[in-house]
Amino acid sequence: MRNKITLFSFLIALLQFMNVQAQERVISGTVTSAQRSMPIPGVNVIIEGTNKGTVTDFDGDFSIKAETGDVLSFSSIGYQTVKRTVGENDQINVQLEADLQALDEVVVTALGISRDKKSLGYATQEVDGKI
Repeated sequence: MRNKITLFSFLIALLQFMNVQAQERVISGTVTSAQRSMPIPGVNVIIEGTNKGTVTDFDGDFSIKAETGDVLSFSSIGYQTVKRTVGENDQINVQLEADLQALDEVVVTALGISRDKKSLGYATQEVDGKI
C-alpha cells in the first residue's frame, strides 16, 4: 500500500512539472520594413520585464521561448518600436515603420592636423585622453 501511495505522489508531481513546462513555447516570425516589405536583420526582440531576448538573423527571422501573455518588444535603430502580446499563435510577423527623426550630426577631423579654431566653420570641442 505504501508503494502505491509513493508512486501516486510521484506521478502527480511529474504531471504538475510537465504542466509548468508546457506553458513556455517557441514563438517565431519575421520582421520586415513596412515601406518595402524587406526583412530587417539585427532587430532586438525582448520579452518586456525580463532580460530574455534575441536578435533577428540576416533574413529577419527570430525565435524566442515565451509564454502566453508575454509582451514582445521589437526595436531597431531607425525604426519605431513595436510591441506584440503572445497569444495562442506560435507565429508572430511584424512590420516596422521607419522613424523619421533626424540624428544629430557628428563631425570628426583627422588627428594631427593643426588648424586654427577660428578658421573652422563649426563649433569645436577638445577631448583630452587623460583620466
